[in-house]
Amino acid sequence: MQHALKLLLSIVIVVVTFIASATLAGILAEYTGWWKKPVIGGVAAACVVLSGYMSAPGHKLYCAAAWLVIGAVVAGVMSEVFMYAEDANTSLPLYITYACGLVTLLLCWVWERNRFRPQQ
Repeated sequence: MQHALKLLLSIVIVVVTFIASATLAGILAEYTGWWKKPVIGGVAAACVVLSGYMSAPGHKLYCAAAWLVIGAVVAGVMSEVFMYAEDANTSLPLYITYACGLVTLLLCWVWERNRFRPQQ
């Protein structure tokens, strides 16, 4: 039962992190005049994978990978639903989102390897 509560808390943390990071990235992109969709997607993808890794009660790397897959599906759906005029005829923001999530997962993997490596 304790593990299920920790997993539920992890899910809540990831969802709140997604909403907060996407909102703040959107505000930053608007303020600086950057292309909103890749900034929002990249920051949100990195934050979702990282918060999924950090808050997972166990099997942290597998949880981060699962959040990457879930996030990729959500990003694909959201890129179709929230089409901005500047995004017409390009999938570049979606590819940037995927790349940021994958790079963050690779960083988590490196961190995981170094964390459990015996000290010399």
